[in-house]
Amino acid sequence: MNGLIHALATALLSVGLGANAHAAGSVAKAKYPKEVVGIWQGGGPTCELPGNLDSDSRMDIRPNKLVDYEQWSEPVSVVQISTRPKAWRIKSRLHIDGEAVDNYEVFAISGEDSGLLTIIDENRSAKYVRCR
Repeated sequence: MNGLIHALATALLSVGLGANAHAAGSVAKAKYPKEVVGIWQGGGPTCELPGNLDSDSRMDIRPNKLVDYEQWSEPVSVVQISTRPKAWRIKSRLHIDGEAVDNYEVFAISGEDSGLLTIIDENRSAKYVRCR
């Protein structure tokens, strides 16, 4: 199953991420989809706000910034690739250890009340539960 997930991610990520087109050819500032904005925690079936503040699997996703353990990202391009389940190809600028690199991932929302977030990149897949 993981091989299938990685094959899907590789295929989806290899399709270029276009800029967010806006009126008159201008480019709108990319934002994380509103469906993924919030506090997410990996490693358990449930999470209560504010989540485990000391955890290395806690993520705080805001419209313009994703704050993760010892790193943060800003969205560069966001393209919705599916409506059922909701999924997006996201190119972001990852800031870690004083460096900034481009990062390509697929975000998919599933589960009851859209409470499960799966993030897939070329090397791994990770699941997070929404903190409520």
